[in-house]
Amino acid sequence: MEKTPVENATQQAAPPLKLLGSWASSYTHRVQLALRLKGLEFDYAEEDLGNKSDELLRLNPVYKKVPVLVHGGRALAESVIILQYLDDAWPESRPLLPSDPFDRALARFWCHFADDKLGPAVGAVFASTGADQEAAVRQVHENLALVEAELRDGAFRGRRFFGGDEVGLLDVVLGCGSYWLAVFEEVTGVRLVDADAFPLFHAWLRDFEALDEARETIPAVDRLLEYARGVRHMLLGLAGAGAGPAAASASAAAEAPAAAAAPAPPAGAADIAVDI
Repeated sequence: MEKTPVENATQQAAPPLKLLGSWASSYTHRVQLALRLKGLEFDYAEEDLGNKSDELLRLNPVYKKVPVLVHGGRALAESVIILQYLDDAWPESRPLLPSDPFDRALARFWCHFADDKLGPAVGAVFASTGADQEAAVRQVHENLALVEAELRDGAFRGRRFFGGDEVGLLDVVLGCGSYWLAVFEEVTGVRLVDADAFPLFHAWLRDFEALDEARETIPAVDRLLEYARGVRHMLLGLAGAGAGPAAASASAAAEAPAAAAAPAPPAGAADIAVDI
């Protein structure tokens, strides 16, 4: 449809969006996916987190992490905050949060759960072996059981996605990270998501991964596997050096450099992340 002169002028006057991110970061993927779902054009700048750019350090001096979204010269950090900002700034295009205040709060609660409970548990599985890993696997399964119960009997019962018929904020947050589960299973040999134990979560994840926008956002599995193998080698090395699995997992939970395929720990190991 042809745009009117007013529409053209408005589009030209709109401040541009720029995203600073890392190709392997699920937090970056959250913002990329949300931008695509909402049909917003943006420029992307890949960060080498082993050698952070001056721009990243200037735009996010507090945490020095990706993603960072720049809109009209102003910067925002932290993926969930950025997602909510996109919904507030462009409410007319593919809302991520529901209109009901309680449902909005519920989505935010489970987003916090994903980052505070589920993600760190999966990261601990990846960064450990033996008894420590077995304990972390139990924690992952306990957390997944809580999500499964919500899909079966709770607030999300009967929904294809957590957001309803279409993906919402919680789908983006959980989905951009859940694809790591299969990668971690391949690398560690530990089964985390059993279709028999978590049928509703498993079905949701398959539907999420089938989305065109998700396929466009999620990197190729082979590339993720190569990256994950290198990071796990580095994490186990940290644990063996006395950091312990919890400390190794915590240091890994921050950020990720562009490549970690080599068996030796890459430069800037403290900044390497398994982004769940």
